[in-house]
Amino acid sequence: MLAELKKLYDKIPKKYIYFLKYIPDRLLFGKSYKTWEDKLSFDKNIINKNLLDTLTYARVNTKFGMDNIPDNLTLKNVREVLESLPLVSSYDLSTNLNYYASKEFKDKNSYLTTTGGAGGNPTSITLSNESYGVEWIHIHHIWSFTETNYKKSKDLILTLRGKSLKGTKLVEFNPVYNELVVDTFKVKDSNSKEFINKIRKYNIKYILAYPSLLKEFIGYFEKHNYKPSIKGVFLGSEGTTSEDKKHISKFFNCRVVHWYGQTEKVALAVDVDSNDMFRVYTSYGYPRIVNGELVSTSFVNKALPLINFMTGDGAEIIENDKHIYIKNLKSRRGKDFVYLDENKKIPTTSINLHSKIQDDIVSYQIHQNKFAKIEIRVLQKTSSKMDSKKLLKIFTLEMKENLKDFKIEVKLVNEDKIVKSHRGKKIFLVQELK
Repeated sequence: MLAELKKLYDKIPKKYIYFLKYIPDRLLFGKSYKTWEDKLSFDKNIINKNLLDTLTYARVNTKFGMDNIPDNLTLKNVREVLESLPLVSSYDLSTNLNYYASKEFKDKNSYLTTTGGAGGNPTSITLSNESYGVEWIHIHHIWSFTETNYKKSKDLILTLRGKSLKGTKLVEFNPVYNELVVDTFKVKDSNSKEFINKIRKYNIKYILAYPSLLKEFIGYFEKHNYKPSIKGVFLGSEGTTSEDKKHISKFFNCRVVHWYGQTEKVALAVDVDSNDMFRVYTSYGYPRIVNGELVSTSFVNKALPLINFMTGDGAEIIENDKHIYIKNLKSRRGKDFVYLDENKKIPTTSINLHSKIQDDIVSYQIHQNKFAKIEIRVLQKTSSKMDSKKLLKIFTLEMKENLKDFKIEVKLVNEDKIVKSHRGKKIFLVQELK
């Protein structure tokens, strides 16, 4: 249902749905938005109860749970049981999603989405309709950590993320989230003055951005002597340094709030002091470290109750008497870029695959050795029934939609053509520019 509504929204001219800006959050984001208000928590003392609920539910409603979770679960032994269970990877989900999905959820109360291929492994996952509201009540709670407390109906957000707009548009207003969306692929030094002139007309109060993109756009702001009087900056989807966050805070003279999460909804944490200590929402999930990797169990998506999900991110866990913190996060892709020229770089976080062909792909890898040119190597699943030429065509068109100024060459390859790290892990971007 939600997926169909999103498709309908994309087709309607925004001037006809401007009123959505004023709809209260509890109505716009569904019943779960309101019911979860009192459940938001950082308290580590609720973890065992949430783990017990999740594992008990998965044991009854998923094949993974039936095969692996014992029936003698208690509050005292639940963590010991959790540590004995198999780890789950994005590859596991891409090859056998039904094994992990709840039998209670069908089309009317859940929807399919994709992770966008973090690390080059595009994966379809199932989300409950309820999880949409649960996600947003947590996100709005994160955003409330600015001293001025964000309010959607009143505060316009400038959004600098991996969004490609139709035609020649540089910006577009989105009434659902009361945001001014920027096509960060199109804006560059040559048209930055046009872009700045467009956004000067708006009363921007917050900025939501990938850290790397905001650093680039601060350069455009400085060049054209533009500095919006904003209340706060929200950073997500990429890692960045404490120094960068403090620089951003000083430039805009406001608080920077940075959060960590995943499309799979297994862990959520927030850094409100720009010290790279991300406090964990224990109402959302339980993260732990296994062999240096962040592995987490979700509490918020019953349609796909992921247990021991491997995020692919490196990290450390720090605990005190009340809270859990994630520190020293090393993202899968957060600091990788492809380059249009010496001055224009695109974060790989923006290069996502969202069409249905991700079900026909094992993974893909980007190679660059010249400005404005990239080669993408694609591994097609052996079980795929799609014609290879058709897959290449669809994949290439989607990538060109985002990277319009790049020359893109897409190749179907065998596993031996995919470059791996010295530890045998797949690398998303092989950057060979000097």
